[in-house]
Amino acid sequence: MEDPQENNIDDNGTSDKVSDDNSGHSDESTAAKADEESQDRLETKLTEAYGKQDDLQNKYLRVHADLENIKKRAIREREDAVQRTRTQLIGDLLPIIDSFKMGLSEASKHDEAKSYVEGFAMATNQLESILSEYGLSIIEPTDQAFDAKFHEAISYEESEDMEDGIVIKTIRNGYKLGEKLLRPASVVLSKKIKEEN
Repeated sequence: MEDPQENNIDDNGTSDKVSDDNSGHSDESTAAKADEESQDRLETKLTEAYGKQDDLQNKYLRVHADLENIKKRAIREREDAVQRTRTQLIGDLLPIIDSFKMGLSEASKHDEAKSYVEGFAMATNQLESILSEYGLSIIEPTDQAFDAKFHEAISYEESEDMEDGIVIKTIRNGYKLGEKLLRPASVVLSKKIKEEN
């Protein structure tokens, strides 16, 4: 007859083996799950890292574009300030040039002032030459058609030879700085004499 304790041991031994086999299988599935979770976490972190890199690159590009715009705006503002200053300064000099020219015109009527006239004429021409290097140009429209953008009609004279609206005389020269009008030319226009029937 078999010893009941041996059966217990066998039964226990067998049951121990089965539980050992099950625990080995569950250890593998747990390890597989852990590996899968670890891989998921790594993929999530990698996706987040790529997202952060894209955000940083976009921020860098925006900041770089803003910096370029600021540089361009600063250059444009500096050029505008220089142009405004130049326009104001040259505009302030125009009445002085007019005064020199009127003085020269009057002085040239006297023979004894001839040497002074020549000297002042040279100085006036030199001043106009220097200002022309900065973009100043004279509007002297005598014998041209009237242009309201650049001329200012102050009177009319009747003429048999000329059509209406031709500049007969320039009373005061006009000036442009580059393409900007500083002062229109003051002119006298022709007015055709109407023939009476």
